[in-house]
Amino acid sequence: MDVIHLLLAALPIALIAGLLALRVKPVPAVLGTIAVTLALSIWFPITPAALESTAHSLLLLTVAVVLIIFGGILLAEFLAVSGAQERIGGWLGSASHGRDRAVLLLGLGVTPLAESIIGWGVGVIIGIPLLMRVGLTATKAATIGLLSIVLAPWGSLGPGLLVMAEMSGHSLRDVGVWSAVLNLPVLLVMGIIMSIVGMGRRGALRMAGETLTVVFATWGALIATNAWVSVPLGGILASLAACVTVLLLARLRGGPIPAMRRETVRSLLPYILLIGAMLAMTALTSVVDLGAASAVLTSPALWLLVSAAAAPALLGIGRADATASIRSGLRLFWPVCVVTVLFIVFGGLLAANGMSTTLAQGAAMLGGGFLLVVPAIGLIGGYVTASNTATAAMFAAGVSNATVALGANPLVALGAQNIATGAAVMISPSRVALALSVANGLRRDTDAAVDAGRVIRTALIANGVVLVLLAPLTLLLATATG
Repeated sequence: MDVIHLLLAALPIALIAGLLALRVKPVPAVLGTIAVTLALSIWFPITPAALESTAHSLLLLTVAVVLIIFGGILLAEFLAVSGAQERIGGWLGSASHGRDRAVLLLGLGVTPLAESIIGWGVGVIIGIPLLMRVGLTATKAATIGLLSIVLAPWGSLGPGLLVMAEMSGHSLRDVGVWSAVLNLPVLLVMGIIMSIVGMGRRGALRMAGETLTVVFATWGALIATNAWVSVPLGGILASLAACVTVLLLARLRGGPIPAMRRETVRSLLPYILLIGAMLAMTALTSVVDLGAASAVLTSPALWLLVSAAAAPALLGIGRADATASIRSGLRLFWPVCVVTVLFIVFGGLLAANGMSTTLAQGAAMLGGGFLLVVPAIGLIGGYVTASNTATAAMFAAGVSNATVALGANPLVALGAQNIATGAAVMISPSRVALALSVANGLRRDTDAAVDAGRVIRTALIANGVVLVLLAPLTLLLATATG
């Protein structure tokens, strides 16, 4: 293969990674990279047929992703103004019977649940105050808040999984199942480290049995949901399984669970509507052939929008507060939406002009060594973009094609990329800055400021351990099932 051609194909990805690492704002970084990609069309021409095919395949996907983002942000605003998250979190904290178990509940259950439903760092915003409420220092709360990003590929009902499936040409269910299987190292490593941070070494050792029980219950529910229920609901049902497991352990070892007040039950209604509607539609379409309507009725975009629209009535939010929440949500929505769409366009260009294919052919020259570096590719993408969706748009097609060229299982490689990306979101500058600002903003004047170095080191070590475990596992599974 022509080395110059390969380097030119790699230039846009290297450029976007470098610009984001240098803290260039995402929109100009992506627009500049798209311009460079188009300028390279003399070597990588885009045929009308390839452009039409790519545009057709990405149009509906882009609309779905945009609606998911809008619905998730709007629902988050309504939940915040109504105090619903605080009421739910307060009850869960009291029901866990002890700070150590509360760390498990919040770290493996509540925070991932909020992230799975809404995404975009909302789990961190919700989790850190609750962790500080149960008695953790600002530094420990910020650290565990970041480590709690254990189900990032399913965040905001999994638009990144949708993009990965579309860009790679594989089914959403297959991508979801392999991502779930390979998520065990993340759950184990983050669960153990957050236990040590939140409980101390002795407390973590004493609670090791409960920690492992919760981790494996979450993992089992994640695989089962992706395989037999609904991929977009994977993170929600897995984190709910974690919550239920912790509460069962609390009941067995700590005594009765406190009754839930009416206000707290009401706070759960938007979640019940969202999850119940998606489960009902998934069940209906599995037994009744509704044709093209099936995709719409089981779409997370539809039910996020419905739940967000119903939230003011369900939560008793007044017109003035609802209007203010919508305005605030729109201000948050547009920047996130524009960046996400631009990344999807960028990934589509790489596929349409053949750059992804060229990179795949070059990567295949590494042989089995390529499979060892797939998790590192995902980690780099997660660090620079803080998004499974953006990383999938950039790398999914190339990783899939390269793995097929090696005669290995592309679904394993895609799953490994996806999981490494999700874990690396916690070390991305934007998520770290968010966690530090939330924790510092909530601490009392007499408390010490967050030790940023300690928070970052812990998250980096956790990701390093995940990478060490995931690389050989990817090589083994991809070659064994290829």
